[in-house]
Amino acid sequence: MATAVDICRHLHCPICKNLLAEPVSTSCGHTFCKRCLDQHISMSDPQCALCLEPMSTKPSVNATLEALLREFHQTQLSDLSLFTGERGEVACDICGASLTFRAVKSCLICQMSYCEHHLKQHQSTARLKGHKLVSPVERLDQRACSEHGRPLELYCRQGERCICALCVKTAGDVTSVETERERRQAVQQNTIEQLEKMIGQRQDKLEELQETATNCQALIERQQQEIKQVFAAVTETVRRAEGVLLAPLENGRRSLEKEMEEKTQQIQKEILKYKEIITSLNDTKNEEDDILYLQTYPCAPAEFKDDWAVSIDTELNFGTMRILKAAVLAEIESNLEELCTVEIQRIQKFSVDVLLDAETAHPRLEVSPDGKTVKDAGEIQEIPGSPTQFDRVGGILGTPQIRSGRAFWIVEVGQMEGWELGVVRDGAKRKGKISYKPSEGYWAIVLFGQGMYGAFEDTPVQLQLSRKPQKVGVFVDCEEALVSFYDMEASSHIYTFNKCSFYEVIRPYFNPYHNNGNNSAPMVICSVNQTDICM
Repeated sequence: MATAVDICRHLHCPICKNLLAEPVSTSCGHTFCKRCLDQHISMSDPQCALCLEPMSTKPSVNATLEALLREFHQTQLSDLSLFTGERGEVACDICGASLTFRAVKSCLICQMSYCEHHLKQHQSTARLKGHKLVSPVERLDQRACSEHGRPLELYCRQGERCICALCVKTAGDVTSVETERERRQAVQQNTIEQLEKMIGQRQDKLEELQETATNCQALIERQQQEIKQVFAAVTETVRRAEGVLLAPLENGRRSLEKEMEEKTQQIQKEILKYKEIITSLNDTKNEEDDILYLQTYPCAPAEFKDDWAVSIDTELNFGTMRILKAAVLAEIESNLEELCTVEIQRIQKFSVDVLLDAETAHPRLEVSPDGKTVKDAGEIQEIPGSPTQFDRVGGILGTPQIRSGRAFWIVEVGQMEGWELGVVRDGAKRKGKISYKPSEGYWAIVLFGQGMYGAFEDTPVQLQLSRKPQKVGVFVDCEEALVSFYDMEASSHIYTFNKCSFYEVIRPYFNPYHNNGNNSAPMVICSVNQTDICM
């Protein structure tokens, strides 16, 4: 019986160990890839890479082996992708060492990997048909029990590890790997769903952030444009004022030039005239005949007039300057007041929920149950006295206590004829006679009789308001130490206390004043988002 000869192992290059490519033979009879041999010769003496015999002639292509390799490729190795050798590929455990094919399946029971050819043999064996085949797996020995050497086909939940059939004797809570996988896949699916939900939430949040960023960017651009327009108007006002003041001076300069030209011409004429008189006098003064001298004596000018002084008034009209200055400053202030709209837009985000603290209220004050409205009841209320309440001044404090940062709230005063509004140190005096001024811990503005407004500075300041505020915004900035008041409906600034010495916690302060029959309306704390603000 003829025996098949494995010639494949004779078709490999001794240098690169791969199938020969352009096989060339040396004079000693050994064969190499042409490229491999050329590289070998370039790095050493011209000698055989195996026997080191010097090569007397240039190696030539072995036509026989080249034809054999061509036929071999066409018949035996039509699909070169069946060969292994790439990193990460799993080799067939059955193929010979000289030519190993890439595995296409691994058997978890046999603990072996098979190429396509040997896989058919495995599948054709009846007793192996129940084995579980999976995609090629590296290090199959890890799929076997390290103690018994048998396949891992069960799962011990107690020990949380895969075990073989012989490990069951010592293990507890054992199930099949398929059952455990189903359980874990359910958990895994739940985790995936949770993660997908979290991704969805974050994508929604990202869209929300992007929308917020777009809105903020639009707000920034709008406010930039508003500020530029305000300062463009201020610049134009200053430019016009400059023109008004420079115009008289420019007119004076032109008048001066004209008068100088006229005076110069006049003086030059007079000089010429006087020179002619001098010439005439010189001609007659040497006359020998006395009678003729006297008869020809020229008439000299009776007097020399010196009226050529420049009469242009170059002094500035200071009255005009003062009037113009007042007008310019008023217009600039009016233009800058336009920035108040931008300011109010910005401070609204610091709004806080202010509630009236009934325990601090003067006994005449009536506070609504929701803590948002207060008014003077006209008589003393039957409420328990408190050491924290006002006793002589009809005031009341609010919450929250402001310790740091910024806070903003709005109070509706409507048509009230008198009120006080601001902030106060929590420890400021509330009993007896109170001095309303910052040095005593009060920063407040006031409306009193005859529509007069004021700010309780250490030296009180009277405020000139063009309209009666209906809703007053109060803004506190602890870092910049200021308290500002705004007419919210007019979007205008009322007054600001600067360099405030807060020192400690401050609280909102309200005083609706006595109800004398004409001041019965309450003070109402408004919700910022429900307040109509002219923008």
